[in-house]
Amino acid sequence: MEDLIIKKRPRRYYPEDFSVENRENFENALKNLLNEPVQNKEELLYFLEKWGELSDILEETYAWKYINMTRFMNKKEYQEDFNKFYSEVVSVAMQYEFKLKKKYYDSPARREFTEPEFKHLDTIISNSIEIFREENIPLFVKEHEIANRYGETIAKLTVNFRGEEKTFSQMNVFLKDPDRGTREEAWQKKYEALSKVSADLVKFFDELKEIRALQAKNAGFNNYRDYKHVEKGRFSYTVQDVLNFHEVVKKVVVPFLKERNEIKRQKLGLDSLRPWDTSIDVDNRVLKPFQTIDEFVEKAIKVLGHVDDEFGLNLLRMKASNFLDLENRVGKAPGGYNMGLPEHGSSFIFMNAVGLNSDVRTLLHESGHSLHSKYTADILIHPFKEYPMEVAELASMSMEMFTVDYLFEYYDKPEDLKKAKREQIEGALAFLPWCIAVDGFQHYVYTNDADEKEREEYFVNLMRDLAAGVDWSGLEERLKILWMQQLHIFEVPFYYIEYGFAQLGALAMYKNYKENREKTIKNYKEFLSLGYKRPVPELYKAAGIEFKFSEEYVKDLVDFVKEELKLLD
Repeated sequence: MEDLIIKKRPRRYYPEDFSVENRENFENALKNLLNEPVQNKEELLYFLEKWGELSDILEETYAWKYINMTRFMNKKEYQEDFNKFYSEVVSVAMQYEFKLKKKYYDSPARREFTEPEFKHLDTIISNSIEIFREENIPLFVKEHEIANRYGETIAKLTVNFRGEEKTFSQMNVFLKDPDRGTREEAWQKKYEALSKVSADLVKFFDELKEIRALQAKNAGFNNYRDYKHVEKGRFSYTVQDVLNFHEVVKKVVVPFLKERNEIKRQKLGLDSLRPWDTSIDVDNRVLKPFQTIDEFVEKAIKVLGHVDDEFGLNLLRMKASNFLDLENRVGKAPGGYNMGLPEHGSSFIFMNAVGLNSDVRTLLHESGHSLHSKYTADILIHPFKEYPMEVAELASMSMEMFTVDYLFEYYDKPEDLKKAKREQIEGALAFLPWCIAVDGFQHYVYTNDADEKEREEYFVNLMRDLAAGVDWSGLEERLKILWMQQLHIFEVPFYYIEYGFAQLGALAMYKNYKENREKTIKNYKEFLSLGYKRPVPELYKAAGIEFKFSEEYVKDLVDFVKEELKLLD
């Protein structure tokens, strides 16, 4: 077992006892970097690699503080430690990051680089320089503090259900119950609990919205939406392209899902399909993929190993290194994530498993992210490791699809296996309406001076347009607060549409996988290893697919899904 432990990699430029937590030492290190000579290609490369190692040290320190905070949201000391580190150390890094990027960009030696990735590096860094405003740094710090209050509030949220206290996440188990009365009661109780904190969440969101509007104004933008599009480095598509994609989903995907929901309604023998009926399968089977967390992980290792031996070994080593926190519990932040640990060349997976099939999908999804961290570990120039989310989510969502055919490790009954595969394949498209609802809501909020009531009305109408045959009548009060369960809106604004683009890419990857498994996995590894050395469309091309989301392209993928589902229905 000792051989499986992931150890810190030796540093090349800084002593092993150097710590960024000492603000004075950290700032001296940044000043020294600014004084490094960059008169020729060799000196400039040395500067970039030394800066990259310092960035790795900072990132890993940040990672552990964030991990501890989200694992124990009920312990104030972790929140205080994280907030202190962010305000005193990360804020200093932000100030110097602009100067360091400008040092690279102003160096005539950068023109000596002829490799394609350095042309792309110029694009990344020039964008960062143009949008940076020093006056936004304290606003970023304040934004983080308020967003953390959202996580703290949701982490503390519990529901008294039939005499037992359950977390918000644990209530999802009952939405799979064959008894419709249980499902409805659980759904209503869940959103009743959310409604009790909705006033606090509205307050947090209004504060965040005000801060974000000021960030955009400081950077010379008319609204936060347009600012964020540029700030996120979305070089390959425009805001209008995103809005067009919203319409494609409404035109192509929603009718398909409406057909699927009508089949479900008829098979369940219901007059109408209500929100608490959407998680149950047509045969009313409740999937129970695992009983314990150890079983959960061991089976995931086997599933990943069927795709590629390296993939299973990666999760096994993470388990041996205690780089996993998977079970749901009171006091733990909501959601799930993969947090890179660059000094280890690995990552940490955090999630809230409660025993559902969706937990299996989440772990396999995050395992895809963890492989991205592993395969980019040897990249020394930091901007090449900071791939955008359209790229990151392709890594994770493709892994969800690659593993579909190996879910027999969790389900030995043929009917259960079919149901699990059906959930995954159909779910790839079923997710898209919610994806564009979250994104569309933010487009509206950040480009209109709308009050709370107008926001609610917009979201209700948006959800009705995307209902796909689900009956929301009489549930308007619940609909008004539904968006509040999506942590991205509070914590990472406008990070969500990437899931939609990547979901299309993952379906295309799965199509390729079924046609030529070895070539697809080879392409996948190449894609992972590139990090962000190429623009997004070129990275998708390396993966063997196209970066597109036109009506014709989406229709082709919907047709592919239809054919796959015929084999499972």
